[in-house]
Amino acid sequence: MTLRHQDFSDFSQNWNMPTFRNLLGIPRHTDDQGNLGPESPRSPRSPRSPMSARSPRSPRSPKSPGLSKTRQNPDYLNQCAGCDNVDTLLRRSLGGQKDGLGVVLHNSFAELNKCAHKCQICRVFRQSLVLEEVTFDGVHEVQQTQGAVMVRWKQTTAANGAHRTFLNVEIRGQPGHAGMVNCSSHKVGHLALRSNGLDTAVIQQAKGWLDTCIENHVGECGNLRWSSENPRLLIEVKSPAMVRLCEHHQGKYVALSYCWGDTQMFSKTEMDKVERGQTTLANLDLRREWFPMSDLPSTVQDALRIVHAMDIQYAWVDALCIVQDGPDKRKEVAKMHLVYSNALFTLMSCATTKATAKLLDQREAWTQTTELCRLGHQWLTTSDMSLNELRLRSPLAERAWTLQEERLSPRMLYVSSNRMYWSCAKGHEMEMRPIHGQEATPLQRPLYSASDRDTQMPRAQEFLLAIYNGKKDLHAFWADIVTSYALRSMGRLSDRLTALSGLAAKYLSADSRDAYLAGLWANNLAEGLAWRVNQAVETPTLNPKNLPPLLPSWSWAVLPLQTAIEINVKSLRLSDFEFMGDDGDNSARLGSTEDAVKRGEHVMKICVKSRMRPLRKPTSRRKDWSTISKIVNAEEKFSFASNPEQDMHAIDPATGRILVYEDRKREVIGQLDFQRDIQRVQWDQVHLWALELGTSTMLLLEHCDRDLWRRVGVAWDVREDFFALAQCSTVIIR
Repeated sequence: MTLRHQDFSDFSQNWNMPTFRNLLGIPRHTDDQGNLGPESPRSPRSPRSPMSARSPRSPRSPKSPGLSKTRQNPDYLNQCAGCDNVDTLLRRSLGGQKDGLGVVLHNSFAELNKCAHKCQICRVFRQSLVLEEVTFDGVHEVQQTQGAVMVRWKQTTAANGAHRTFLNVEIRGQPGHAGMVNCSSHKVGHLALRSNGLDTAVIQQAKGWLDTCIENHVGECGNLRWSSENPRLLIEVKSPAMVRLCEHHQGKYVALSYCWGDTQMFSKTEMDKVERGQTTLANLDLRREWFPMSDLPSTVQDALRIVHAMDIQYAWVDALCIVQDGPDKRKEVAKMHLVYSNALFTLMSCATTKATAKLLDQREAWTQTTELCRLGHQWLTTSDMSLNELRLRSPLAERAWTLQEERLSPRMLYVSSNRMYWSCAKGHEMEMRPIHGQEATPLQRPLYSASDRDTQMPRAQEFLLAIYNGKKDLHAFWADIVTSYALRSMGRLSDRLTALSGLAAKYLSADSRDAYLAGLWANNLAEGLAWRVNQAVETPTLNPKNLPPLLPSWSWAVLPLQTAIEINVKSLRLSDFEFMGDDGDNSARLGSTEDAVKRGEHVMKICVKSRMRPLRKPTSRRKDWSTISKIVNAEEKFSFASNPEQDMHAIDPATGRILVYEDRKREVIGQLDFQRDIQRVQWDQVHLWALELGTSTMLLLEHCDRDLWRRVGVAWDVREDFFALAQCSTVIIR
């Protein structure tokens, strides 16, 4: 064979490419242990390619046009000029410079995405950004962002003194879009998951989780079901294209938990699709015959495809299985907790924000395969988001109805924009195979956090397990439920307590002697009344067409939707505090747990007995908050040194905190619930009383009329002798 001049030139320029070297049997450069060396033998002092003798360059300007220019690095991987910036950053940082330093990787995500087709290191940075997005909407937003892609070096120190190094990948001007790349001195395996969520390997992995649970968790996960009752209507899935409704079928079914979305923001096309997908009295008979799945919203279609691919015949979806204009709709809605409790498993649609969005779309994180690579002597890999982190970020965590759908389901399959997760009472699994380039010694994958417990979020089934195991004190579990529920939104304010009724019924099933009181419990009333807002909230402006139900001042349910609250579960109970009764119909307690919960939702007044006193003494003088509040080492302190013998009180108009100082003793600080009361209290238009709840908590009350009182706020960390001279009183709070 005769080589032309041009052929020889191409051959010589590509001599160091892996393809030519492998064909001729020339090994890649390795160190004494057989690992790829960090430096080329031709240039021992330079970490750069043997084809580049230039010294390390300073980070490029964000507007530099050459960030996507690639060459081969010493490991024979393609590396772009933007990655050179990160290489320099890592070497400087590991050399002793402080963390937080940042450089420009690319001028936009689009540029990073394009470069990743040829730069094998950019693929890792690209993947880190996409993996942080739970929904497909989030992935699309990242793809369309215009800010420069920045990389910053970070280092954390664990309790045992071990250091952990990683890179934050950020998009300038978009704080909500950021990824994380782990740095390690050892090789780390890279995942190569399927980009199609319906791929056989993906479905078989999910089906394997279900089969393992059914076969190996006998007497455990299945025992957490509520009953053997099935919903009246189920969806029979004949194929990926045809479905129908069937009545009173006892087959095993999958329930769908998803977000309908804000219909006011829907286009006409989307609204038509949602309305066509609903079952009504007009189309109920037609839906008992086979009809095309294409008539349904995209989320529902994809969910049913997953069900069919897992060889399951039946499913339940609220829009189809509850007749939307039927006379029994409210009864069916009230039984939704049974649907999720009794399902084979619940399919959690984390990837969608509305019913018209796809649950199965191209999984962008896996469209480009990442391989073993390193930069600045560090092996790079993306992180795996933990299940709890996924639950926190999912759109389902923002919707009130989905809380009981998750907390009452013994088994769940979570579907995000990038992977699937499994959760049952015995543990959880994450889609983790295959691993690209798996070696004889398994390469470990670092988790998103050192432990799923780092999020301080309980497992979804812990409430079910606590009841099943007969735990006597369930208040801490209920407190966790309520704090999560208060943060969520819903379409109808009239459903504020209805959407919690299933969890309340489950709670009451553990102790039928307890009584439900509009989101609180009689046996833990002192602790329940001590809920606290972070700062006083506005009274919401209400649409006359969507008025909220009448709710008592003492229940957290009176707060606006999406309000952050805390519940004190550490304050010790008092023997003096006593719940005397409520204004409900006691005969309902003789019925089912569901009847008792329904009765409890309408309780408006409670009668309690405890020690009570005015919040402040008549001799107390009002002070401006700024005159007694001082910030010392980032902590707020209160000084009364100028006049320690004088009783004082003050209110912080910004937050609604109220302070009482008396008798040369430690101050007591309370928190008002609503902003409407701040000015009234500040200008002595209302005289507040304190009712003792626990050893360190008290309720702030306003006397309304005759024997009626209204809750205004609460105080935690009350000193022990605050009620020393107070007498027990019986009050009715509404």
